[in-house]
Amino acid sequence: MHSMADANRLFGILQAQDFTRPKKIVIKDQDRSSEQNKKLHACLSDIAKQVEHAGKKWDVLIWKRLLTAAWLRESGEQPQLIPAVDGNGFDVIYERTSKLSVKQCADLISWVEAFGAEHSVRWTQKDYWDGRYD
Repeated sequence: MHSMADANRLFGILQAQDFTRPKKIVIKDQDRSSEQNKKLHACLSDIAKQVEHAGKKWDVLIWKRLLTAAWLRESGEQPQLIPAVDGNGFDVIYERTSKLSVKQCADLISWVEAFGAEHSVRWTQKDYWDGRYD
């Protein structure tokens, strides 16, 4: 929904519902956009190709997990560190990036870009959105 006109259309839909059985209605922030997804993965790909961490180059998925966990900590949230079910070490559990809101994903992209700048990453994707990802 973007406007009161959208809300009015929703009200019309609600009026047409049969409420003899309970309904569940959820209003939440919109999930990340496809443009944000493309931008995030382009940044992660550049980082994976150019940056070493702990003496290794990691693939995009590992970088996504590492950077998302670091961003959450810096944002005041804590990814959960849980003992592994097989007893070997710990596993980090955090919210999937596909479930981030548009604003959260914009914040994560900005954080990832700052990380890349600190590590002299050369971005290969042209910025088609002029830095507007929210």
